[in-house]
Amino acid sequence: MTSQTEQRVRDKLIAAGFTVHKGRSAIQCGHEPQRNNFPILTPDILISKSKVCVEVDPAHTHVGKEKDDRTRNQLLAAAGWQVVRLRIGGLGPVGEHDVVAESESVTNEAMDALASAVSDAVVGRPGIIRRIAKKAPTAVRQKSRLGAIAEHKYYENAFYVSWQLNSGRAQRMVAMDHGRYLAIAEGWDPPQFICHLGLDELPRKQWRTALQDILAQMSDTDFVPRSRFPWGDELFIGEQASTVRVHPKFYLGASAWELTANIVGANVFSEAAICADRDVQAELHPEAVQRGWRIAAVGQCKGKYGDYQEIQLLWRSPLQAPTGVDESEALAASNNVGH
Repeated sequence: MTSQTEQRVRDKLIAAGFTVHKGRSAIQCGHEPQRNNFPILTPDILISKSKVCVEVDPAHTHVGKEKDDRTRNQLLAAAGWQVVRLRIGGLGPVGEHDVVAESESVTNEAMDALASAVSDAVVGRPGIIRRIAKKAPTAVRQKSRLGAIAEHKYYENAFYVSWQLNSGRAQRMVAMDHGRYLAIAEGWDPPQFICHLGLDELPRKQWRTALQDILAQMSDTDFVPRSRFPWGDELFIGEQASTVRVHPKFYLGASAWELTANIVGANVFSEAAICADRDVQAELHPEAVQRGWRIAAVGQCKGKYGDYQEIQLLWRSPLQAPTGVDESEALAASNNVGH
């Protein structure tokens, strides 16, 4: 019965241009002194129009049988046949035309060598042992710990980031403010700052490599949020800054935002501060100003519980943004609070 390995070798030889006998054919051999008989042998494959036969020797059926295989070669040679053996799985050679393949399977390299060995045997060239080394295992590509970087559905100029922590848990985060910093934004909670990234200074095609390098150097404890913004928890500072109500979902990457405040005496404002006459009462944090945020409008409103202000913030490129504010600047570029 033909094995799958033998059938594959047969098919490969046919594909290489050899004509082979269908099935197996018996060969009457001469006297075998050891057993005192005249054995009839059936090689695995016979090459047509020649006296060359091919034996397929897998290691699991031929290991330890080298003596028997050599005897078989001698009997076939005495009957005028040249034997070419494909020795699979690291078996050593037993004949001059043998192909010795370290691999357990029949590789293309082994079949190319076998075709050459059969050609040599058919035309009567001296045999050589052909050795086919086992291929080094292909390195398994390690799955990246960094997931896909995709634009965020709800935050402007923000991107989804997923990273596999050392513990194996996937940490979902957001690269905020054009990729300037990393934050955690869960549910309806405001984004919480983790660390600076600086991706805004790089082309998008370089983000993945840069982000992998940054995250790989962080321990699991480094992914604990530190504050609401990169500089702390306050968007406004000043004497009446606490009266400015910053919406919980406010984030630095937005292009505009509206806030409310109860600043007593507010009557003028600049791009960075709200003042009562000549006194600055609430001003944008200098780092927010540096990132491009400015006060575009302040309106005085009347509500059920008294007067309040509506503040409109706009973002513009930090290259054109003011670099800071003091009392003189606030008054020099002031606008009246609208009513």
